Formats: sequence, C-alpha cells, structure tokens
Amino acid sequence: MAERQAAPNFDVIADSYDNVRFTKEPTERLPVHAKLASGQRVLDVACGTGWASMAAARAVGDTGRVTGIDIGDEMLDVARGKAVSLGLSNVEYRPGSAEELEFGDASFDRVICASSIFYFSDMTKALREWHRVLKTGGRVAFSTWGVTFRQPTGKPFSERLAQYGTQGPPTRNLIEQTDTPDKCRELLKSAGFEEIEVTTEQLGYYHPDTTAYWQEISSTIVRPRLESLSPAELNRFKAEHLAEVESLRTDRGIWFDVPVHFSTAKKQ
Repeated sequence: MAERQAAPNFDVIADSYDNVRFTKEPTERLPVHAKLASGQRVLDVACGTGWASMAAARAVGDTGRVTGIDIGDEMLDVARGKAVSLGLSNVEYRPGSAEELEFGDASFDRVICASSIFYFSDMTKALREWHRVLKTGGRVAFSTWGVTFRQPTGKPFSERLAQYGTQGPPTRNLIEQTDTPDKCRELLKSAGFEEIEVTTEQLGYYHPDTTAYWQEISSTIVRPRLESLSPAELNRFKAEHLAEVESLRTDRGIWFDVPVHFSTAKKQ
C-alpha cells in the first residue's frame, strides 16, 4: 500500500486488511473532501484494497475514470476482485510508485491518497509528482491521522509488545510526520500547491468487547509482529493485553480514537 523504502509490507495482511475499520472509514470519506464530480479522471495513489478508488468511481460516474496504483501485488489483486464483484467498470488497478508516476503531465483532475502519504520516503517528491500529473485547476486530497490516533489502547499495546522483545506498530514514527494540520499545510506548500485547506474529523468508535478489538488490531500491520511470537508467548501476550484493554472499557465499550486530517489543495 505504500513505498517499499519506508513502509512495512502490506501484502502480508492483504487477506485481513478489510477488517480494519480505522482505515476503511476515513478512506471512504476522502473522495467527499476531494469534491469529486461526474466525468472527472482520478488517480488514487497507494490504493491498497481499493476503498477510496471505488468510492471515487461511484462519484465520477460512467463518464469518469479512476486509476488506482500501489506497489503491493496482493493488495491490487484484492482491489480488482472487489471492483469486479461490485460491477465497477470505470476503475482500473495497476502497479505503480507514488514518487515516480508513469503518467503524462496534466493527466488527472484529482489525485487522492488515503492514510498512506507518511509511508513515502520523500513526501515532497511524491507531492510534486502529483502536482505534475494534475491539470491546471486540479486538486490533490490526502488523509492522515492525528496525534491521539489509536489511543487509549495504542500505548499499552506497544509497551506490552516491547516486553516480548518485539516492537509495536511499525508506523508510529512515520505517522508523526503529518499528525497536525500545520505539518500537512507546510508539506503541501513545499510542493507548490495553493488554496490549502485542512479539515479534521473525529472518526473514532467503540469496540463492543475485547473480541471485536482483537479481531481488528490483529488484522493490521502488527500481525507479522504477533506471528513472530511463539504460540505460548502469543497466548500470554494476548491475555495480558486484553486484560489491560478490558480495564479501559466504559459502559459504551472500548474507545478507539481516530482523528483524521483531510488535506486538500489546488494546482494553479
């Protein structure tokens, strides 16, 4: 789902990625912020299993066209299968790097990138490429997570996993690059974009119980870290961590914080 130089290998979780609500819901909101319209041509960078590009395909209609690119072959296979099952004929998926696009200048009306820009080894370089392939007056839109993402369960998860000799989510430091509106604005400004807007939405939710929580968290990119533990270690870690999570439960469930920054800008 992102550049190999900086990102974990998302292909290893392609079969479980659609269980991850904290990525799916913000991704499907992104085309709204991109202000897609019928007939537009859209590029979805780091498309993963296709949530944003399929929402975009519905928004641009039969006269529009959406192209999704990703470096993960398994993720692309999942996206293609979903597009076929949904009968979406105006979306295509192909391998591609966010920082070296194989498209001509001024090829797209919109470029979107959901929950992935912070994985790229050179975010400004990627944005300049997106600027190049946009038509004059075209817009870029990307989403990132805020400072309190994954709390209050994220900190105890990482600390507990460290006790077993392995690291927590391999994305924390990367996410911090774009976890405030000011960071997102500066990034877009450095790439030559104008009319920059950043809107923050709270898309957090409650897990009803620890079973639902574990199903989601174990479907994410931490799964390879968990699978590196022996069966006995994994069982012990799971029991200990879920006891911590249970202690955080309220009468509404287990809160999972998902602040999302939606950043948009225009190519003048």
